[in-house]
This record gives sequence, structure tokens and C-alpha cells, in this order.
Amino acid sequence: MADSADTVPPAIDQKGNTVIWWVPTIADLAAPKASTEIGAATAFRITHSFTPAGWPLAGSQATMLDERLGLMTPLESLDQLVQTFGSGVVYVDSSAIGSAAVVLKPISPLTTKAGNFVERRNIANTVLAAAAQPVRTIPVLLGGQIRGAVDGTGKFTYTQQAAITGPIVEGVLAV
Repeated sequence: MADSADTVPPAIDQKGNTVIWWVPTIADLAAPKASTEIGAATAFRITHSFTPAGWPLAGSQATMLDERLGLMTPLESLDQLVQTFGSGVVYVDSSAIGSAAVVLKPISPLTTKAGNFVERRNIANTVLAAAAQPVRTIPVLLGGQIRGAVDGTGKFTYTQQAAITGPIVEGVLAV
């Protein structure tokens, strides 16, 4: 491509354009069904339960040293891509039906809860789930709810560890 003057690409704000659903079961992780899986009575839109730093899903990729006889500078190769929720998800304490505090709580006598987070980016929160919208499906096993510290800075919270139990799949919503 020929050189051109600097242009600033448009960007979409995260606020108002991020949706996170909890969906207990999904048949095809690459194409969750908007009507019967996202729209199921057991699935919930829990976006606004998370604190600003409470959705810490991020990735990293390390490098491995590749030393060779006679080379003055060691080579490197890429290691595996690692996706993690770090120290866990953080959300507000609430007794409201449909809040993360209620939806993500393991049901006694179980101490964990399995299911899927479905994340939709770059589409306004006011837009309902529909076919062909891009999503990322994250299968997880959630640990127990841990009460957050009382630090006088805001709302009561829970932290909950989320272990990724399968490949994170970039896909689109199906009908």
C-alpha cells in the first residue's frame, strides 16, 4: 500500500456497546441460538452486574527461547496463547432475579457451576440478540462466590473464579 497521511481509525466505546449473557447450555459454541439458547428462560443478560474491572478476560502469549549452536543471538518462538479471567469475575451483590449474584451462584449442595459466558461487542446494549451478530462464547466452570471487602468505596461485591473449560469460540448468533 502506498504511504498516506495519518488517519485515525474510528473506535467504538466499550460503555453502552458490550453485552454479556450467562447461558447454561449451548449446543454449538460457534453459533449460539438467539431464540432458544440466549432467549431461554435459564439464560440471563448480566452485563450491568459486573464492576468496571470485573470482566477481566484477557489473553497473553509468551515466547520460548530457541538457542542454537554458533548463533550469537538466541532465537525465539511463540508459545501457546493463554486466555484467563485472572483473579476472577467481580460483580455487585444483589438479590434481584437475573443479577449475576443470583444467576451465577452454585446451587447447594454443589460448590461450582458450569455454563457459558457469551460476549457481544461493538453493538449497542439496547439491541436485542439476533442472528448474524458476532459473539465470543466462553465455556467456564465457576467456583464459589467470595464476598468482596467492605472498603467504603462503593457497592458490596462478589468475586468468583472462572476456569475456562474449553476453547473460546469466536462465532455468530444463529436464529
